Order: sequence, then C-alpha cells, then structure tokens
Amino acid sequence: MNINGKNIVITGAASGIGRAMARRFKEEGASAIMIADINAAALEKVAEEVGATAFPSDVSKEQDVQALIAAAEAEFGQIDLLCNNAGIGLSGGPEASNENWQKIWEINVMAHIWACRAALPGMRARQ
Repeated sequence: MNINGKNIVITGAASGIGRAMARRFKEEGASAIMIADINAAALEKVAEEVGATAFPSDVSKEQDVQALIAAAEAEFGQIDLLCNNAGIGLSGGPEASNENWQKIWEINVMAHIWACRAALPGMRARQ
C-alpha cells in the first residue's frame, strides 16, 4: 500500500501497535496523521515524535469518536486511511464484571463501528 501523501487517523496510538503504525506511516511519507488515545500524556509524546496531531479521546464514547473523525476531516480535508487500532483486555475471564465486559465491548467492537460510520461517508463520496 502506498502511504505517501495520505491523510491517516489512528486510534489507540499512544503505545504498542498504534505507536508503531504512526512511526511507520511517517517514514512512508504520510501527508498528515491524527492520533487518538485516552492516555493524553503518552499520546502527546508520540505526536511530537512523528509530527502528528494528537486528539486525546475516549473511544468507548461514541461522541468522542465522532469528534475525532470530524476534527480529522476539518484539519485534513479528507481521511484516506482509518486505523481502528484501540483495544483493551481486562482480567477476569468469564468471572469479570458486567461493567468490565461492557467496557471491552465498547472499545473493542463499538468504537470501530462508530469510527467507520463517521468516516465512510466522506470516503465513499470520493469514489
């Protein structure tokens, strides 16, 4: 995939795979990168490192996801690549509380749906 000149949004970008994607996309010539994570301090460090725009947010909240996509579209004009990377794992297995399972569901499933719902209309309009 040719990343050169692309506008990219990455969730879960303060560490791990998300941070690695931000670094690699910058190396590959991405035009603009907006990174999101709930850990604002770590996110800001990654943003400074790769020249990205940090957007601290909680992707377990639909309004935060919608605000992220709107901010990226306002800043970039368009989103070329959306990397729904945010995810969590909480301990406890089947014994975990309903509250923990709900949080896992919201971040690992719904956040991806909300981001796609928000970003796809703009992407489809350019086809």
